Amino acid sequence: MTINATLINYLHLCHRKMWLHYHAIRMEHTSEVVAEGKLIGEESYPQRADKNQEVEVTSPWRRTSPPAPLQVERGETATPPAPLLYNERGSMDNVVLTAKIDFFDAKNGVVYETKKSAAKEWAHVAQVQFYLYLLRKNGVEASHGIIEYPKLRQTERVTLDSEEEAKVEEWIEKAVAILENENCPPKLPISKCKSCSYFDFCWVGED
Repeated sequence: MTINATLINYLHLCHRKMWLHYHAIRMEHTSEVVAEGKLIGEESYPQRADKNQEVEVTSPWRRTSPPAPLQVERGETATPPAPLLYNERGSMDNVVLTAKIDFFDAKNGVVYETKKSAAKEWAHVAQVQFYLYLLRKNGVEASHGIIEYPKLRQTERVTLDSEEEAKVEEWIEKAVAILENENCPPKLPISKCKSCSYFDFCWVGED
């Protein structure tokens, strides 16, 4: 199983969308969407491509920290069973993390992510934190990320401390658990789906 930045983004938007995308049920051409975002970045920041590089990083999944202890009777503590099966090296067999970063300033360790959206979303932050996490797992110095919103003329700085790193690992585990389930997750309320590319797939024919 491969967990990429798009799936982490979708995890924070809609579990159903993430599951459908992973299982190759796609209502939009992902490559075209990615290309459009990159083009917007190049046109909005024309010097970017000259100073920064495209980076593709991959790493087998390995948890950094153990699951939190669970309080049991008589004041004792015990480690709860991991939600997913780990091998003796602390990694989940056949789970690989991957990301393709359009603009990375290797000299300063800064990831740049350009969004065509006219609104900020937590999913954007989560995606960049996943980039930072994966770069560091590959031994690459990654200081922080910058999300750029040309339509808003705003930027957002993204960091990744030890607590946030643990959160990223929880996201990875959660994503794997959802994607391994043979049942598609339920729909969100229709009010949250109006602009989703899967709207017709999920709602056409519904009363």
